[in-house]
Amino acid sequence: MSGGQTIVEKIVSRATNKRVKAGDLVQVLPIDKLYFNEVIAPPAILNFREDFESVFREVTSGSQKEIVVHNRGGKSRMKVFDPKRVCFVPDHTVPSCSVKVAQGVNLMKEFASEQGIKMYKEGDGIEHTVVTEEGFVRPGEIVVATDSHTDTVGAIGALGFGIGTTEAEYALAMGEIYDFFVPETYKFEISGDFQAGVSAKDLILHILGTLKEGGCSKRIAEYTGDTMRKMGMDGRFTMCNMSVEMSARTAVVNPDQITFDFMQDIVRRHPELATELNESMKGMKVMQSDPDAEFSTKMSLDASKIVPQVALPHSPANAKPASEVNDEINSVFIGSCTNARPSDLMEAARIIKGRKVHKNVNLLLIPASRLTYNWAMSEGILKIFSDAGANIESSNCGPCFGKHMGVLAPGDRCLSTSNRNYQGRMGSSDAFVYLSSPATAAASAIEGKIADPRKYYK
Repeated sequence: MSGGQTIVEKIVSRATNKRVKAGDLVQVLPIDKLYFNEVIAPPAILNFREDFESVFREVTSGSQKEIVVHNRGGKSRMKVFDPKRVCFVPDHTVPSCSVKVAQGVNLMKEFASEQGIKMYKEGDGIEHTVVTEEGFVRPGEIVVATDSHTDTVGAIGALGFGIGTTEAEYALAMGEIYDFFVPETYKFEISGDFQAGVSAKDLILHILGTLKEGGCSKRIAEYTGDTMRKMGMDGRFTMCNMSVEMSARTAVVNPDQITFDFMQDIVRRHPELATELNESMKGMKVMQSDPDAEFSTKMSLDASKIVPQVALPHSPANAKPASEVNDEINSVFIGSCTNARPSDLMEAARIIKGRKVHKNVNLLLIPASRLTYNWAMSEGILKIFSDAGANIESSNCGPCFGKHMGVLAPGDRCLSTSNRNYQGRMGSSDAFVYLSSPATAAASAIEGKIADPRKYYK
């Protein structure tokens, strides 16, 4: 096999000790990290304990993998593949919105305690944010989780993608997934500087509007070019997060100095992880797509021509310039794993400061993590939003998927900084959800209608 490799081909090659290329079948793919939220973890735990013992015994028969079974209350207790490479993040409906959710979170805590798994607290943050900013996920790793937006971790140069419940149960026991086809890569070469009031969210919405829902189907979206090399980590997370909305298998950004600085910030906050994180950073220079790597498709974009975008109901790919939309709204949500990090809150606060939320609009702000929440509090950003009339909640997914904290009623029109606006996504199937950047969301919260935020930068 000759020719260069993409970063994803290199990551898989490292894991399998075999040079691979797009299209190759990897029968057994070792994983580096696995994480769960409280939606999928409880059933996965129950199945792990009860339903799959005989299967696990058969699969591991004669192998070197250890399965330890303890008896407690008539239920088997089996050892996960490596507790240090698994974590639980309750984030979707916390604080618990029902008895069933509370029971599920308690089950996670019990299982984490007996297995030695890291269990984050309710309010620590949204899983895809927490696992990156706390150093659980590192560049060059293969990461799986039971959520489609696991592609977010590609922003630090990891290969991350969502898997189903059954596949996650096997991964929990074996540290592997099976029959993995190495995806082809769609290369997005982006150059130019953003206009004031335009951000990564507008760029990815523009790409979605161009390619539509299936435009990157089953492929890796690799973002590169001068624009990406200058883009901060928050913007890179946004780009990778929304790539699944054009059916990408996942997304990735080649790690560079900005990635290195991000990891060094983690080392400063968590010196106990210094040895592990510094070791992972050593391989960042070689974990890059080669100049002669093969890409299935390429697209070039000029970021300077991108204008503020809004995705109209009921598809993230139904994107139009915000200046062409004048729809009235009665709800705005600034939050989610897409756009609730420090730079997102700063951009929205810049517009909101000294102004009031429109009398007909309910503005809900949910920072992506406790770290971001505390930073925003210390910087006075939360007060800016509170003074403007916003409701501020602890870190969670909340209204993004319509389970609690701002469920929409029939006829409601909500502008959200999240990643999906399918019919019924945030509550009633008769509500209307729009997607935008934090800047556009802030401007629209003030005006009571979809607004182009560029006027606030003059």
